[in-house]
Amino acid sequence: MKIILINLARASDRREKMSAQFKSLGVDFEILEATDGRLLTAEQRNLVDNGARRKITPYPLTDNEIGCWISHRRSMQRLLDSGETMAAIIEDDAALSPEFADVLVAIEAQGARFDVIDLHRNFKRDEIFIPCRDLLPGNKIGRVGYTHMRATAYVISRHGAQEFLRQTPRFTHAIDKELHRYWANKLDIYGLLKPVAVQDDGGHSYIEETRGQDRPKERERYPDADGLYWRLMRKGTRLMDSIRKRLAFPAYVRKGQTVK
Repeated sequence: MKIILINLARASDRREKMSAQFKSLGVDFEILEATDGRLLTAEQRNLVDNGARRKITPYPLTDNEIGCWISHRRSMQRLLDSGETMAAIIEDDAALSPEFADVLVAIEAQGARFDVIDLHRNFKRDEIFIPCRDLLPGNKIGRVGYTHMRATAYVISRHGAQEFLRQTPRFTHAIDKELHRYWANKLDIYGLLKPVAVQDDGGHSYIEETRGQDRPKERERYPDADGLYWRLMRKGTRLMDSIRKRLAFPAYVRKGQTVK
């Protein structure tokens, strides 16, 4: 299976760390030089649909979040250009388990249709995992909800890449949220009972360079974001989205359990 590592040119420490991991696992990989949030063009920033985004959050996407978005889209396009049927897309802050290579081989050998299989898990308190089919002894593929996100490591099929790119000519949510919105994007997304990747930023997050989530007073906000209209709009949008994903989940699970 093709493995694409997303890596900023200036993040040489991460590139070396990931190279060492892949070497120890005995797998080949290729590097996609990430789009640097510090070097965005006006055209790239205009890919954000701010009209839709301000209905869900008072905060615009940061430059680094936009760079991350574009990097994942370019990785998916690289898969399509390659002619391969699937690829593993890995961010450069992933820590990979010894079972990583075996899981990729098993996914490729199954032959079952899917759009995305996450190789990591959040393990938040209200995260749900429902097994759908066996993958390896002691590990299963299943549906994950409701709070699953991050784009640390995942396998995406050719169909999944085509469909995701078709649906997202412009950006609204951050890439990790957009990718996992199964109730909206209708993608066939699975997770693993036992993940083979976790996020490990080594104490420095390149996305946090411009996000400022730990410093909300410093983060840029949309004009009039605290006005009554926009506060009510965000509350209503989030409520409807929460209802939609919970209503969609049972059918989403049933569909996953019938795929062979």
